[in-house]
Amino acid sequence: MISGWFKPRELKILSPFTGILRPLSEVPDQVFSQRLVGDGLAVEPTQGLVLSPVEGTIEVLMDSGHAFGVRTPDGVEVLIHIGIDTVNLKGEGFEALRRQGDRVSAKEPVIRFHLDLIRQKAPSILSPVVITTGQVVRVLKDPGSSVCAGEEIISYKP
Repeated sequence: MISGWFKPRELKILSPFTGILRPLSEVPDQVFSQRLVGDGLAVEPTQGLVLSPVEGTIEVLMDSGHAFGVRTPDGVEVLIHIGIDTVNLKGEGFEALRRQGDRVSAKEPVIRFHLDLIRQKAPSILSPVVITTGQVVRVLKDPGSSVCAGEEIISYKP
């Protein structure tokens, strides 16, 4: 038996947004704030471009463009949700740059959105970044910290 030779690698999740980090508990939606879909954090975006936080396949890309999920080659699923109740905008202010089923690299642009429009029309711009496959994560930066899209913000070890 070769157990002990293979050690699961630590995966770093990159920020899909440039903005300010916030704890999930501040997201005004219980599904996220109570971690019902998974652990992670939120970002208050200051720019309207969303990057893939990991290398993988876009498993879900909502028709409205407000959310997408990426599955890594190791099977980890990361959900990115732009704002709260933004599904109600029915795609207004969102432009998908990739499609469901596409392979993406980390830091590759996936969605562009009109930040000011979303701020005006959605109840909150706080945007959850969540691991949906059950892992407890380690947040690498303090809440309130500024972050650039593509910076490491979450770490997890399966």
